[in-house]
Amino acid sequence: MDHGEARIFMVEAPVVAAADPFDPEGSTADLASHRAPAPMPPLSDPLVAGPGSAHWWRRSGAVLVRNRVRLLPVTALAALPMHFFVGRVDDTVVAAPALVEMAGGFGLLLLPIMWLAFFTVSALPLVIGLAGTVGVAVPTAADGVAPRLGRVWSLVAERLRALWLWFAAIALLIAGLPLLITEERLGPGAAAPLWVVHAIGSTVLLTFGGVLGCVVLVERGHPRRAARLLSRVQPAGLIAASAAVTVVPEVVDRLAGAIASTAVAVVLVQLWAIAALVSYAQARRLAEPVTSGSLRAELSAPEE
Repeated sequence: MDHGEARIFMVEAPVVAAADPFDPEGSTADLASHRAPAPMPPLSDPLVAGPGSAHWWRRSGAVLVRNRVRLLPVTALAALPMHFFVGRVDDTVVAAPALVEMAGGFGLLLLPIMWLAFFTVSALPLVIGLAGTVGVAVPTAADGVAPRLGRVWSLVAERLRALWLWFAAIALLIAGLPLLITEERLGPGAAAPLWVVHAIGSTVLLTFGGVLGCVVLVERGHPRRAARLLSRVQPAGLIAASAAVTVVPEVVDRLAGAIASTAVAVVLVQLWAIAALVSYAQARRLAEPVTSGSLRAELSAPEE
């Protein structure tokens, strides 16, 4: 007996179970290999960033430089409501007693309507900044040519009402919190902690609101979809932009006045809108192979 040819082959249970007992040649089954799905190919897109903060920062800077001229009208349009409404909640509180005196008891019924209208209008800078940025940056990245203003309007007009409603709710939470939790109620030592809590809460709301706004504009989606997308990325840049919108204009207002604060605020809102769009596109890319062209197609899709 030749021991060199007498070999023992170990056939384990999965192969035996999958083999054909009626196979005349007695061959065993070939098991399908379970391999991890291949990673997505590298993407070079003027808007959609790859994974990682380095890609995010490069795309954000490129979007800003590419669209700086077209975004100037958007920034100017947002400046008017920014100056007269954002951060002016105290004015409505001061005007409330006068309204009650002029309208009598009926004025008490007008106060909630007045504050609701105020919060709704105060959301306009965010609505204008984000809708304008999406309407300009997405088709520019997809087509390589900046769209006309009429084209920008046609891309976002049908979604503005839903976007405004969501942002009015966010503005109500941001601006209404200081009215409910005041220094008078908690004592003089609570001023600094209240400011910190308000700044953190506003930053969180603006971070989530930026992605939610892009979901509403591009996909006609809802907050649950925005939360899933936001969980896919590490939005350090968007958080920084949201914190800047929350903190910096207030500091500038105290140091240099309302006009300087408005100028700084509208620029920061524009940067926040770019950060939100790039973060949204990056999160979409991590879930599916999207490009600026596919995002433009979703944005251009007619309302159902």
